[in-house]
Amino acid sequence: MKTTTRFVCFTLLLLASTGVLAQKPALDHSVYDGWKSVSRATIQDGGDWAAYAVNPQEGDGTLYLYNIRTGKTHTLDRASRPVISADATKAVYRITPPFQETRQAKIDKKKPEERPKGSIAVIDLKSGAVKEFPRVLNFKTGDILGDYIAFQEEEEKAPAAKPSKDKASKDSTAEKPKVEKPSAKTTVYVLNIKTLEVDTLKSVESYRFDRSGRKMAYVTKPDKKDSVTVRGLYLYDPTDRTSTPVLTGGKKASFGNFFFDENGTRLAFYATLDTAKEAEKAQDLYLWERGGEPLRLMEHASALLAEGWELAQKADVKFYEDFLTFGTRPVPPEKDTTLVDFEQAQLDIWVWNEDYIQPIQKNRLSREKSRSYLARIGFDGGGFVQLADESLPTVSLVEGQRCDFTLVASDKPYRIRRQWDYSVCADLWRVDLRSGERKLIEKASALGMAVESPDGAYVAAYDEKARNWYVIDVAEGTLREVSSSIGNAFWDEEDDHPAFPPAYAGAIWSEDGSFFWIRDRYDWWQIDPLGKKAPVRKTFGREERRTYTVVMPYSRTDVRIPRGGLIFNDRPVWFTTFNEVTKVTGLARLDVTRRKAKVEQLAEGPYTYNFPAVSGGRKPVVLYTRGNFEEGSDIWMSRDGFRTQVRLTEANPQQKEYNWGTVELVKWTASDGTPAEGLLFKPEDFDPSRKYPVICYFYERNSETLYRSRVPSPSASTVNIPYFVSNRYLVFVPDIRYRDGHPGKSCMNFLMPGVDMLCQQPWVDGDHIGIQGQSWGGYQTAWLITQTDRFAAAGAGAPVSNMTSAYGGIRWESGVARTAQYEQGQSRIGKDLWEGFDLYVENSPLFFVPKVTTPVLIMHNDNDGAVPWWQGIEFFNALRRCGKQAWMLQYNDEAHNLKERRNRKDLSVRLQQFFDHFLKGAPMPVWMSRGVPATLKGIDYGLGTDACDDTDNLNADL
Repeated sequence: MKTTTRFVCFTLLLLASTGVLAQKPALDHSVYDGWKSVSRATIQDGGDWAAYAVNPQEGDGTLYLYNIRTGKTHTLDRASRPVISADATKAVYRITPPFQETRQAKIDKKKPEERPKGSIAVIDLKSGAVKEFPRVLNFKTGDILGDYIAFQEEEEKAPAAKPSKDKASKDSTAEKPKVEKPSAKTTVYVLNIKTLEVDTLKSVESYRFDRSGRKMAYVTKPDKKDSVTVRGLYLYDPTDRTSTPVLTGGKKASFGNFFFDENGTRLAFYATLDTAKEAEKAQDLYLWERGGEPLRLMEHASALLAEGWELAQKADVKFYEDFLTFGTRPVPPEKDTTLVDFEQAQLDIWVWNEDYIQPIQKNRLSREKSRSYLARIGFDGGGFVQLADESLPTVSLVEGQRCDFTLVASDKPYRIRRQWDYSVCADLWRVDLRSGERKLIEKASALGMAVESPDGAYVAAYDEKARNWYVIDVAEGTLREVSSSIGNAFWDEEDDHPAFPPAYAGAIWSEDGSFFWIRDRYDWWQIDPLGKKAPVRKTFGREERRTYTVVMPYSRTDVRIPRGGLIFNDRPVWFTTFNEVTKVTGLARLDVTRRKAKVEQLAEGPYTYNFPAVSGGRKPVVLYTRGNFEEGSDIWMSRDGFRTQVRLTEANPQQKEYNWGTVELVKWTASDGTPAEGLLFKPEDFDPSRKYPVICYFYERNSETLYRSRVPSPSASTVNIPYFVSNRYLVFVPDIRYRDGHPGKSCMNFLMPGVDMLCQQPWVDGDHIGIQGQSWGGYQTAWLITQTDRFAAAGAGAPVSNMTSAYGGIRWESGVARTAQYEQGQSRIGKDLWEGFDLYVENSPLFFVPKVTTPVLIMHNDNDGAVPWWQGIEFFNALRRCGKQAWMLQYNDEAHNLKERRNRKDLSVRLQQFFDHFLKGAPMPVWMSRGVPATLKGIDYGLGTDACDDTDNLNADL
């Protein structure tokens, strides 16, 4: 009996020790750089080749060219930006220099021109043979890659001559050796990617292919030593290597931008043959047609343009059926160079009734200096019309414009109001493209999200005040409401801002303009712009609370796809789907080429499906990303309508080696009785018999990300969930819904009952719960610790601490006043400062700082373009004045969210140390206990502890 007992005890001890030995390590800060991500896949239109990349966060990535029919794969190190030829025989791509070589060059403080350079390469997709061309600055192709590309190389810098050691070298009067500067980068190489033959064009200032890639135009600018090249614009035919002059001139002739039409048969360009000193400022607009001579379209520009106006030579020229458009502008005033700069006042003058306040004007300064106003002229030089001017500044046409009219929205009369009112408000005008005549259609219209039909004849637009969709007949200048008869809401029913709710999505037109689609909460509806046919429901998600989002999976080279997308006449429409109840996502398809086709749900499950790329043909192959928290995200493929799915990448196999985590959807009831839900992350080795500290992270609603993949990465501002979960924290992410005027209390309403729900579990350490948020989440964190002592530690990133002072502040990144954000936007006060003064005070953490008992770590950076960083200073100084435990991290010249990777790594360590101390009892690091004085800045980062200075180990992790 004793022997058996001893054997059992020994066996249990052995199993326990084996478990300890097999226990997976937690993530540390050294893993970030090698954690990889996959890019979205692209499939060559009408071809068999796909491209996708797997890239580490820092280091050298890999590009894969994959044959979707045969499975053959070309693996290309440090490659990017692939372009596959139309006949699928070749591909061209960029090669970046090795990361470590570039890093070492920076360490060695080499000048940019001395650092490793990139190259381009051509790969034969059949044989895999690669030809590389080093030190390439840029390369260009047509929209369609045929047989040719063109590129420029960076010239090798001639090494400086070493001074002689003879006596003459010591003589200061001796002549110093001349160092040859690298010549200007003006040589263009035209490469036949099939034969790899190269033609050379000297003294090229600029160059461009036509859309087909069969012709190339270039401008020459010979230097003083070039006595052969003639200054001019040339048309180059790469098939026979011939250059035909379009227009040439003397050494002082000036040639500007040039543009091909869609078919490559016309070429518009700016030039002047005048030899006067100011010639370049007085270029003319020319039009060349194949087989003819250049026509000087604006020969009588002074007579055609308004007095004080000129051609805007940097504006694009676009071609339409029988005319082209270009830009004009008022002649800019010239600075008086006789005045001495250091004797002149430097100031900005703010005026109460200007359209834009000074910060906005300064933010948009370069844009305004280059602003042009649209004009049109016929191909024969007649029919000039100035379409836009300073009273109606923004006139634009759609690609393929066929209608003689265009619709223009002008917010100019309402710009001051937009500082505190997000509502769309603009006057709608119809502009006659032949005469320039303007007709006011609607004053102070709330129509927005306007999308033109492919021929420009109709516009679909959403009225956020009326909460309905309208179609506008541009030629007639009439509006017709099209959505109320359907009976469903087309506005965001869950929007909780004190403003008019937006539409769920923008309209999408059919390729031929015969119909457009609009979306309610779940489904898409087809609308006839003529009003002859009743709306037709195209998807059926409402019954299962499944939403459909249209995606554009095709790489079309024959059709220009507008920003909002296009429904093709000959191809199915593809969707990503999301189930509001289960949070699962999927991919679906509707074959609009079949009259009675229904939506096919091709894939759906506990993953995030995204970025599908679809080949052509009757049996399309689909590449897409699929992932979730437990598995990560990778490229997958289906070639049989999703009966089977094949994984093509395994970006992060090392994930299995670490203690990872799980995520689940949790539900509770808010204080006001509202059903609530959120996410709970647990360590992979979760043990219900132990207690875990909790970090609560929140920013509005996140439960829809239940099946999203997350990777360990250095923090830009918030706690990295995989890192903390791996290190045996629970991370709770509650959804917050808001009530106008009471954003702080709204957060309490949802968060605190959620924390109570967690604390009912025996495995939650209710005495060690922390909270963390950034920006809007940072504000909520700051406010919460003034109202409750429930939390053991708090991290508040870029928090607004005083709404009364922030109300009149500036979002420096855009220059926009913050006023509207409080009255109608995310801050959700819903009233101006004077009408709702008590609400501004109620929601300002600053006024309740004496109540704080929670230690708080603030991060607020001095180049924050969203929240003025003095908001963080106000909060820190108030906490300091009241004797509260507070720390503030101010990363120098950093943005709202950290951009520099070195700073992100540093913040990650400090967040870990802060929460480890207060939630796990770890020693306090030096930067928290004693700080880092300015005299030690850049010398000692204070990451070690007084008890055991492990700074070196922490720096190694960084």
